[in-house]
Amino acid sequence: PQLMLSGLDGVSTYTATHHGELRALFLYAREGRTIRVINEGMTLQATDAERFATALFARDSEIRKIRFHAVRVMETLSVSPVMRAPVTEDIAITLPNDEASYTASLGKSTRKTLRQNLSRAGNLLHGIVPGEMADIALIDNIIGFNRARMADKHRQSAIDKCAREQLLALIRKRGMVGTIHVDGLLRAGTLACRIGDDVYSLVNAHDSAVDHLGMGNLSRHLMILAAISAGARRFHLLGGHFSSKRSAGAQRISLDDLAIYRSRLAMMTDIAGLIGLALRSVNYKLRVAVEDRDRRAGASLPARIAGKSISWIRETVHALRRLQRSRH
Repeated sequence: PQLMLSGLDGVSTYTATHHGELRALFLYAREGRTIRVINEGMTLQATDAERFATALFARDSEIRKIRFHAVRVMETLSVSPVMRAPVTEDIAITLPNDEASYTASLGKSTRKTLRQNLSRAGNLLHGIVPGEMADIALIDNIIGFNRARMADKHRQSAIDKCAREQLLALIRKRGMVGTIHVDGLLRAGTLACRIGDDVYSLVNAHDSAVDHLGMGNLSRHLMILAAISAGARRFHLLGGHFSSKRSAGAQRISLDDLAIYRSRLAMMTDIAGLIGLALRSVNYKLRVAVEDRDRRAGASLPARIAGKSISWIRETVHALRRLQRSRH
C-alpha cells in the first residue's frame, strides 16, 4: 500500500530465489540511463545487490548506473566501481516480549518522569483505533496538532494536502491510531502502520496546552506498549531528532545511498550524481553532529563555537544542494 501511493506505472520487478525460496525482490524504474530501485529502508545483502546489477547490465547495454536509496548495506560489494555514503537513518527499538521488560529496560530517570506525567495527567485514557475504523476527523485532529506545533516554531509542517491524502490511504490499509484523551478531550495521538513484525510511527503529535505533561513522550511510550501487546518485534521512530528518542531505548541505524556503475568511465562522467551524493551525505553527517551537540547540556565555549560552525557549514551545504537542483 505504501508503494502504491507514489504510483507503480511502468515499474519493473526483479526476483531472486534460492531452492525455491524468495531471497530478494526489488521494484525498479528506468530513468534515462539510470535504474532507480524503489524499495527503501531495507537491509541489503551485498551478494543480492551484485547479482541484481550484473543481471541488469547484461540485459540492457544502455544502463550506466543502478541506484539504491536509504538502504542498510551488509558487507562490502565486490563489484566495481561503487559509490556509497550515509544519507539518512532509521531510528528503531527492538521490542521485548512483554511490556514490563520494556519498561524495566528504560533509564531510571525516564521511568520516573513517565510515572510522574501519568499521575499528573489525572483522568487519562489511551486507546487504539484500527486504521479502517478511524474517523477522518480524528486523523485530521492529530495532523492539526502537528501543524500547530510547527507553526509555533515558525516552521512549516511536512504534512501538506498531498501528504495528508497519502497518510489517510496508508492508515486505512495498514494503520492504527493511538489516542490520548484527558478529561474527555483529545490531547494527543499517534498515526502508525504495521507491516509484518514492524510498527512505524508516522506522526506523533499533541496539543500544546499539555506541554507541561510531556505528552509527546507519553503518547509515544503508550503506543510502544500497545505494539508490544500486539506482538510486534520492532518499533520504528523514523529519522531525525534522535536525541529526543534515545531515552525510549531507540538505536540510530545509518542508511546509505548506493550507486553501482557499469564502468569507471560511467562513474567519472556522472559528476552531478557524485556531487549530489556527497552533499546529501555531508548534510546528514552535519545534522547528526548538530543533534549530538544539542544533546549535551552546558556545553563549553569551544563546543558552542564548534556548534555554530557546524550550523553554518550545514546551511552552506543546503544552499549548494538548492543550486544544484535549480540547474537541473
